[in-house]
Amino acid sequence: MSKTSATLGVFRTDCGITLSFGSNTYFIESNDPFLNIANKALERNDFVPLYVEIAKREGVGPEFRDMLLGMIEQSESGDLNLDS
Repeated sequence: MSKTSATLGVFRTDCGITLSFGSNTYFIESNDPFLNIANKALERNDFVPLYVEIAKREGVGPEFRDMLLGMIEQSESGDLNLDS
């Protein structure tokens, strides 16, 4: 997974949710089981589940999960450096 910066865009419609991240877009249809999770995440301003879903759809889910777990461990030990 590259460390390039991208901004997450979220657009809701009656048909579902569109996620825009970098040059890619992902559509979560109204019959997609993830839609309930996405709606709850948006209500709480918690975008982590959306990033995880994007990683899963990109096929980098395990790598992304491991990176997040590493960041959690670093933050718990006080060694997290967000500037890298």
